[in-house]
Amino acid sequence: MNKRILLLAILFIFVFGFVSSQETSYRAFKTDINTPFTDWVRNLESLEKSITTILLFLGKVALILLISIIIQRILFLIWNRYSQLVIDNFKNASGNEELDSVLPGLSQLARERLLREMKGVHNRLREHVDKVAPKSYRPNDRLALPRATPDQRLANLVDSLNEFTPDQIDPVVQLLNVIFPTYGTKVTSILQNRGNNNEKIGITFEITDIEGHLASKLYTVWESPLNLENNHEQKLEGEEGEEGEEETNNAFPSLKERYRLLLKPATRWLAIELSRREMVAAVPQFYFGKKRMRYQAQIHNFFGVLYYASAPTHGFFFYKLAIEDFQAAITLCPNWYQPHENLADIYSTKGRQISNVKDRKIEGYLSDGRNLQRKAILEYESALKKCTDKESIRRIRVGKAISQLLVGDLVQIQEAKDEIEYLEKNWDATLEMNGRFIYSMATWYAITFTQGYGGDSIKRIAQTYLVYALVRNTENDFWKWAGQDPDLQKIRGNFAELQFVLLKELNRFSQLSNLKGEEFAKAIEKILDESKWLE
Repeated sequence: MNKRILLLAILFIFVFGFVSSQETSYRAFKTDINTPFTDWVRNLESLEKSITTILLFLGKVALILLISIIIQRILFLIWNRYSQLVIDNFKNASGNEELDSVLPGLSQLARERLLREMKGVHNRLREHVDKVAPKSYRPNDRLALPRATPDQRLANLVDSLNEFTPDQIDPVVQLLNVIFPTYGTKVTSILQNRGNNNEKIGITFEITDIEGHLASKLYTVWESPLNLENNHEQKLEGEEGEEGEEETNNAFPSLKERYRLLLKPATRWLAIELSRREMVAAVPQFYFGKKRMRYQAQIHNFFGVLYYASAPTHGFFFYKLAIEDFQAAITLCPNWYQPHENLADIYSTKGRQISNVKDRKIEGYLSDGRNLQRKAILEYESALKKCTDKESIRRIRVGKAISQLLVGDLVQIQEAKDEIEYLEKNWDATLEMNGRFIYSMATWYAITFTQGYGGDSIKRIAQTYLVYALVRNTENDFWKWAGQDPDLQKIRGNFAELQFVLLKELNRFSQLSNLKGEEFAKAIEKILDESKWLE
């Protein structure tokens, strides 16, 4: 049996080998037969293979280029991601249906106004960040542009890729949206109304962090009532219209106009709050304990200063916000003198503004103003106890002396005079380079003259100090405030003439601001004699 199997196997191998050799010989014989037709077929097959190879190569090159472009686009969108500011269109919750038609226009005006306010706050932030704000914080150079919808270019690109990529790598592509999400701030704005017959209108802002890292903020800016505060604000502002805005002669503006006017303080508050959230988000993670509390106190103090500066031009409710910030800073850092001084400045300023209504015969406000001056004196004293810097101490003393003049107490008034006399004993105004300190001295003498505690000699000293301060500090905002400061009203004279003469002299002699001593005094005296400022 085994032999048969072996024999069959040998026979099979022999037959298979023979057939294969015959087939090979036949094929070799066939290939050796060359005819024009076979050559044409062979060339056609070769051409087809070449074209196929080229097309495949070009397809691979195109695919590589497409992938490179997509990767480059993804990297570009990731690298250029920025904090977005999404401002939704206004929603009407006031109950006045006639406002529905103006919501789109009012929303766009709000974005334009907000951008203007953000630029102003950003510039002020950059100017004072080294002096007031936490030293580890550096503001962004790029402002977020207010927009109605978020930038979804990266998310849209990822969604498009999911339609063409294999199902196996879809989760990997979706990870791009998870790792690099849209971030920034979203603001929802709602028109409000309180009372019957639209007695008081407001705008509510709901601020949320898109990623949810910061807590949401809800605040309503209400229209100031038509009382002392509103009238005084109009007096300070001069009721100057914005560029491109139509003036209205109506004693009682329409509801639409009232909301448009409310945009000014509302967007100012929103701009400051957005800057605050940016600074809060920048708190270093490695700050703990007292160091972190100090940083937070600096944030409260800094934005309290911004609120304080916004009150005269944007609404007195900013005073309340500033006071809250300064009190929070004092709680977080009790041994820091700066919040005490700033809080005292607010009480003193607000007290002077309230006291000014005595010409309008409004009872009660004069005593309220004096009470605020007493609170200011206490805060100045707290600041003096905690301050060790000589420059700051003398500034605080002048501020306290100003408040003492306005309390109405003869003892306090005499203490104020003694304080200024002591400061001037070892001080030469012609050598002083700090224009703001000289301005404080000018303010004290101006208030002394206004309150009737001195004659023309006191007025002349106030005017001289004012000129010294303007020459030492040539900032536009500083000069602008000097022309509006109600404390200087009785000694300011023709301020436009003074401003023209000083600017002309500074352009002619640029080193005037750097002169000292007798040379500086003579130069200023000559300017005053030749000008018509006091006429």
